[in-house]
Parts: sequence; C-alpha cells; structure tokens
Amino acid sequence: MEIEPKKFIDAKYFSLPFKELVEKYPDLNAFLISTNPHKFNLGNSFVLSRINTVLFKEVLDLEIRVPEDYLIPSTGVRYAFCDYVVSQLKSNKTILEIGTGASASMSLILAKKYNKNVIATEINPLALDFAKINAEMNDLDEQIKFKLSNGEIISELIPQGKYSALICNPPVYEDDITRLAKKKGWRGVKDELMGGGKDGLEFTKQLIHESFETEGVEIDFIALLMFNKTQINAILSQFPKDKRFRLVQINAGTRKRFILLIDRL
Repeated sequence: MEIEPKKFIDAKYFSLPFKELVEKYPDLNAFLISTNPHKFNLGNSFVLSRINTVLFKEVLDLEIRVPEDYLIPSTGVRYAFCDYVVSQLKSNKTILEIGTGASASMSLILAKKYNKNVIATEINPLALDFAKINAEMNDLDEQIKFKLSNGEIISELIPQGKYSALICNPPVYEDDITRLAKKKGWRGVKDELMGGGKDGLEFTKQLIHESFETEGVEIDFIALLMFNKTQINAILSQFPKDKRFRLVQINAGTRKRFILLIDRL
C-alpha cells in the first residue's frame, strides 16, 4: 500500500530568512558561503547547531541546549510539524512524545506556543537530563513531565488515561554506525538515530501496536515525523488494508520531510 500527501506545508513560514539572521547576529557572517542569496555551509555541524540555536530563540523564544554530538533539531520542520499536529487535535488532553531527545524541542514548542501539557519519554539518561534542563530553563517544567524509558514504549511506562495525540520522530537507522557518516551536517548519538530494526521499522510497528492496544491508554491519533518515503512505505507494507493512515509533506528548501498520521479506529 502506498499513499500520497494530501497536504503540503512550507517550513519557511515557520522560520526566518538567513539575511534577517545575519543582520541581528553579525557573528553568523563568518559562516556565509554566499550573500546573494544568503547561504550557510549547512554541512558543517557547528554552523548548523549555531543557526538552529538562534532560530529557536528568534522564532519561538526558546533557549535550547544539547550536549556535544547530540541531535540538532531543525527549527522550521519541528515547528511546522507541531503546528499541524495541533490543528488536528480533537481535545485539549495531554499529548505524549516518545523519544523527546536532549533538546525536547517538540515538547517545548507544544508547551510554549500552544499551551499544551505533554508527557515526554526518553531512553538515554543524559539526553533526559538535558531535556529537563531545557524545560526548566524555559519555565515549562510544569507543563512537560518526563519519564525515563528502560526500553518500554507505552505499555508499563505511560499512565492510564486519555490522550489527544502521540508524537514521535522514530529512529532512522538500524545498528550500523557507518550509515551516520552519510548524513551531511547531521549530528546525533546512537540512541537518537538508531535501533528498532531496519529504518526503525520494528520500533515503529511496536509503537503503533502499543498506542492503540495498551489497556487503559486511549490515544486519539499518532503523528510520526518521517525522513523519507522508504521509511513510510516500509511501515505501510505492514498494514496493507489499514485505511487510518494520512500523509502530509513538509518542504524545507530542497529537503522533504513527512508527517504520517494514524487515526484511532
């Protein structure tokens, strides 16, 4: 089964032009590779980290800190994702985020910009410590509650109750460290990018199953931030007759990201 996007979102409306950034932050001029138009060397992980730190502050009024070599979140894509998820909510119940990462960026956006309550999980203790620091630093620790996972996804980790949505940016790679080198400008530790079988398929299958089958936990819909059609088609192949899936495409310059939504029956 394959599905085509029913909606297209341009991430530039959730970010700022680079020209505007360098006018306010002159230190960024040192990283420009072109001024007409303004372009940065986004293959440099330090440059990418600095730009996204500035964008989170300017666009969302959020301070973000992550340890060295941890995942660098894309401001525009994460903001666009959260905005669309909120537009689909049917209630104001708590939102779940599985695998929030060191930045906790999506939980922070939901709490800061949309006044949502979030329960966020993370399997890496150091990443969880920084996620908590980010919530506290932005005065959002009352709205975001964190849970350390020891491998659990929903079952035996998430409190029983009703939730308006579950969001997740699933792991991308199987356990092959050499594949990381192919991601230009991308930084991330193994817990953030790997695990769960090929292209995160086994993890995502289990996530979908537990989201809708865990006794006492009722989630209205799942929203997955996906990297490519290969990931999506692998998931859809496991549910060949399931009509609950919807697809939205986020355009971020030359890159494409996707929101895969799965409704509760």
